[in-house]
Amino acid sequence: MTARRLALVAAALSLFAFPGLARAAGAPAGIGALRICTGCAASGGDLSRYRYVVLNSWDAPLLPALKAANPGLKALVYKNLSFTMSYSCSNGVDNRYLSAGVGYCDADRAHPEWFLADQGGSRLNSHYYQQAWLMDVGNPGYQARWLSNVLTDLRSAGWDGVMLDDTDADMGWHLHGRMIARYPTSAAWRAATRSMLATVGPALRGSGFLAIPNLSTPWASDYDAQATWADWLQFTSGAMQEYYSKWGSSSSDWFAGNDWTFRQRFQALTEQAGKIFLGVTYAPKGDERSMAWARANFLLQDEPRNGGALIFQATDPEAQDPYSASWTADVGAPVAARFQVGSAWRRNFTRGTVLVNPTSSTVRVDVGARSVTLGPTSGAILRTGASAKLRRAHWARRTVRATLRHHVRRHLRRHRHAILR
Repeated sequence: MTARRLALVAAALSLFAFPGLARAAGAPAGIGALRICTGCAASGGDLSRYRYVVLNSWDAPLLPALKAANPGLKALVYKNLSFTMSYSCSNGVDNRYLSAGVGYCDADRAHPEWFLADQGGSRLNSHYYQQAWLMDVGNPGYQARWLSNVLTDLRSAGWDGVMLDDTDADMGWHLHGRMIARYPTSAAWRAATRSMLATVGPALRGSGFLAIPNLSTPWASDYDAQATWADWLQFTSGAMQEYYSKWGSSSSDWFAGNDWTFRQRFQALTEQAGKIFLGVTYAPKGDERSMAWARANFLLQDEPRNGGALIFQATDPEAQDPYSASWTADVGAPVAARFQVGSAWRRNFTRGTVLVNPTSSTVRVDVGARSVTLGPTSGAILRTGASAKLRRAHWARRTVRATLRHHVRRHLRRHRHAILR
């Protein structure tokens, strides 16, 4: 066979590769990536395949290429709502790019009253992040400067919005036993944080940007966490929930029973409000169980029209590509709401079924002629396969390729016989 004829046959085969099939098998829209640790953006793999990517402000140079590869991608810049960082300041000058809304050096020089202190007058930092200093979120001057700085950053690049970290209903975890003199109770701190959200959230949205706070509403006896979540949603584009389907970053502590019901309620509140819900789960990269559990939980209540997404943050180390088919499986659009099957939950989609067992016991669920066994606190994503159209394309491709192979073999036989003669 001549080189030209071989090239023609290869070209003919490539015509029937059906590029649409590859796209259909790709990642769904409802996934996101949180890439804010050191080196996370560089080691995050192909970030253009996500619906949402949360990056630091110094990653702005990445945005043109990401948007060119995926025009539907939403890039959120990370900004801390409640802290300023002393590591971002040197020789009395703040860095150009900040992970906070207000620079430490600027505040230290011009507005020391913005730093919150304990009852002895000492400034308060996070117990776990020693260079993060707590700011007076209830101060109108701090609110105005934070908003002005963040809007300037957003407009300087192709950002779609901001993720407001440490939007906390309670600061107990950071304080580790200390007390804020100005806000001595959790209720006082919540009121201050609410006033901050009421100022910056609508202003960001009115300027055309998404405002997605990372809401922390811990269990407590002195307030209704769900009522706080629902109330604060009115000021924002949606909300992010860390530790969405499990505690911690190891392969353990999956939510079950009443804890599962409680945590699921926050996604339901966000979806019912027609807002964006971003759920974040942390686990080791190879933890297939945690991946499937998180994805199944998310799909159980996801309303695609609201534009939410699941984020699986791989740990050990954090700076690695989190992408895996186990948590990005595409089952199409939801057919109806979730429903209970015994002690498990199920939701049907156009290209599959999602199952969730939030109990501490093994359960079995019949799905058509198939029986699926789910271990304690586990999920399953069952894909029904390609649609009828894709199946037709698949068989057409097989037929064309078989025909081409037949003609190629005939030609080779004739060519070999001609040489023998």
